[in-house]
Amino acid sequence: MPDTSFSTIIAKDGCKSGTTRFQLPEDWMQGRAGYGGLVGALALKAMRSHVPPTRKVRSLLISFVGPVGPKEFSIRTRVLRAGKAVTHVEAKLVQQEAVRCVVLGSFGGDRESAIRIDPAPRPEMIEPARAIELPYIDGLTPAFTRHFAYRWALGELPFSGKGGHEIGGWIQFREPTDCLTEEWLVALADAWPTPVLAMLKAPAPASTVTWEMGFVHLDRQTCTENDWWGYHSVADSAENGYVHERGAIWDPDGRLAVYSRQTATVFA
Repeated sequence: MPDTSFSTIIAKDGCKSGTTRFQLPEDWMQGRAGYGGLVGALALKAMRSHVPPTRKVRSLLISFVGPVGPKEFSIRTRVLRAGKAVTHVEAKLVQQEAVRCVVLGSFGGDRESAIRIDPAPRPEMIEPARAIELPYIDGLTPAFTRHFAYRWALGELPFSGKGGHEIGGWIQFREPTDCLTEEWLVALADAWPTPVLAMLKAPAPASTVTWEMGFVHLDRQTCTENDWWGYHSVADSAENGYVHERGAIWDPDGRLAVYSRQTATVFA
């Protein structure tokens, strides 16, 4: 069976009545759970039906309560508050009558402000053509990774037994497209493994518990080019089975697009 493109999945319209139904294909799974970047993207798409286009997504707070499996699930959305500047929307992913994921989205329009701080620059990395290409290996790498092209440029490789503090490189979707909205960026931002997997000498599962994302718009247009996007992640601490890390995604022009913080578990 051919793979299901991201554009096909994300094209489903959100329902203004508050409930949208989905089912994840096998090629977008990460072990027994659906890929978190896709789950977050679907929640964002569902929330947009409640928000005027002039209010851009500013932040997402995602709690992965349980694994979202391959069976049908629903996304139930509701507006918590629509103020003069910001709209807060909640999305709950429910599968088999259990809440599997809760997402809070903040959407706000641009405002005049005297405060301006330039975003963090992209770290220095060798260009994609010289970086290490990461292949998809059936049965070893998660199924969803075959939808992305990776070029490793910073830090040690997973399960190499050394490093573990940072990773960085380049990423893009394998499917042809010329329009990446924030939903696509959510999927890009979660596609890399946690840096600490490099400390292990054998494969071990890891999963995200909570994920915070902030979006830096920099007056970009609605669509962004599907070229090589820069990625960098640093593990701030790891103890008692939990990892706290921060990461960021830069667009093909080197402008910061997304920053994130995650709490993850590693079963090793």
